[in-house]
This record gives sequence, C-alpha cells and structure tokens, in this order.
Amino acid sequence: MTIDKSLFIRALRKEKLSTPPIWYMRQAGRYLPEYRKIRSKFKNFLDMCKDPDVCCELALQPMNRFNLDASILFSDILTIPDAFNLGVEFKEGEGPVFNNPIKNKAIIRNLPRFNPQDLSYVYKCVENLRASLPPSIPLIGFCGSPWTLAAYSIEGSSSKDFGFTKKFISENTEEVHELLDAYTNACFLYLKEQAISGINAIQIFDSWANLLNESDYKIYSLNYINDLVRKLKMDKITSNLPIIVFARQPAGGIGQFSHVSLDCISLYWDESIDKSISILKNNTAIQGNLDPKILKEDNSVIRKE
Repeated sequence: MTIDKSLFIRALRKEKLSTPPIWYMRQAGRYLPEYRKIRSKFKNFLDMCKDPDVCCELALQPMNRFNLDASILFSDILTIPDAFNLGVEFKEGEGPVFNNPIKNKAIIRNLPRFNPQDLSYVYKCVENLRASLPPSIPLIGFCGSPWTLAAYSIEGSSSKDFGFTKKFISENTEEVHELLDAYTNACFLYLKEQAISGINAIQIFDSWANLLNESDYKIYSLNYINDLVRKLKMDKITSNLPIIVFARQPAGGIGQFSHVSLDCISLYWDESIDKSISILKNNTAIQGNLDPKILKEDNSVIRKE
C-alpha cells in the first residue's frame, strides 16, 4: 500500500472509511519506559531534540509498540525561536525557559535573519524516519503557530495568563506584527525543508490560542495562520501536503477556520465532533476530541470511545 492510499491520508481527504486512522499527538513520550531511559541521558530537552538519531529512535518507539496509522516527527515547536538566538532551554520542573526573551521592541528590530539550515538536525531526523518507516506509513511534520511562538518568546517561559505578553502586544503593536511576520516566514521555510526531507502531512500547533479574545485572536493569530497556510498551498514543494491545524480553545470557536484553506481541524478533547461537523459544514476533515483520561480505562471503554 502506498502512502496516498493510507487510512490517514484518505481521512484527510474526507473519504468515508470503515475504520478511522489512529495516532496521538504525543505518542512518543514519558509514558514509555524506553523513552524515559533515553530522556534521562539529557539535562536539557532541547539538546535531545538536536540529536537526529535519538529523535528518530524516539519517534519509532510507539510505532514499534502499537499498530498506529501515522508517525509524527519527534521535535519541539520552540526550535524556531531557538534559531533566532533567543536561548531556549528546558529546565526540570519549569518547562521551556528563554535566556534571551523579547523584553522590548528593540530586540524585535534586531532579530537575526532566519536561516532554515540552522535547523538541519530536524531535517536529518525526518530523512532518518522516512528511511526507517514502512513505505505505507505517513510521516507528520509540524511547527508552532506564529502567535504561539511569539507568546513564548515574549513571556520568556510558560505562564498561567501570559500577562507580560498581553501588556507587551498592546504597547508595541507594530513591532509585534513584525515579529509575527518573521515567525510566519520562518515557519514556512522550516516546513518546506521538512517537506523536502520527506514528511507527508503538516500540523500547525496553536497551543496558546486560548490566551486571546475573539478580536485579538483574529488579529494576532488567525490571520497569520491563514498567511502561513496560503504560502504552503502556493509553493510547489508543499502544495500537495495536507495541512492540519490544532488551535486550543480559540475565542470565537473553530468556525472561523472555515475561511482558511485547511484540510483538517484538530479538536481539543472537550470539543464536540458532531457540533464541529455542523459548524464546518463538512468542508474540513476533523481529528481529535479524545479525552486523554479515556486511555486509563479498560480496553472495552477505549474501543467504544
């Protein structure tokens, strides 16, 4: 079977299937003892992400354990800010921390030009994975949304409310749009290199969509996701790759994505599939909605869900 005829790709084309394809956003991770063994060897998570052989092994771990219908690149969305010399590291118990966060508008004006080859370790992992996976298994590449990358970069770490970021964007609107433009272009070039290296689908993670009100979400996130998707759809290398967007609880709901040329919307676990189908008028494939707690239940409950 070819990748084009795989359940995953067919589902993204909205074909009716007797069995839905299965994969998990974090299918390689801490729940696997073999993952924890490798993770213990690295003090900084991002250092682990910069080893293409290790990342290939980590991405393959769940594929070797389970009958999954797609593999996803093992990496992190913050590789792009790190390539802008913002000094990203992951501290135990704290998550991502930026040693050089964007604390004033002058930093935005002086950001270096993005060089996609600074992330060559990611593309090497893609090449290794594509060579290791069965030819019928699709490989998903990804990036963070421009807004999510900007929120992390300005706040300097994860936060409950991203209060500094919200204040910063209201006081430095012009410069924030410059940053979002830079991240949009970087995401495009990054995904294009992943495509050249062998990915078969793209997912864009808007993990901090829930930070903004409806009006600001359109201004600072949705418009830039739309720009990124348009770039991908117009480029001859990426134009045929299906695009998935995961937006975590955006104000205004997922209906606003009906104007973006997506192939699939990935739902947060608390969003209704039936309601989403009605809102999107069956113009877009839908994935997700599974409550992670379900995976702690017995097999009969998991199969039912």
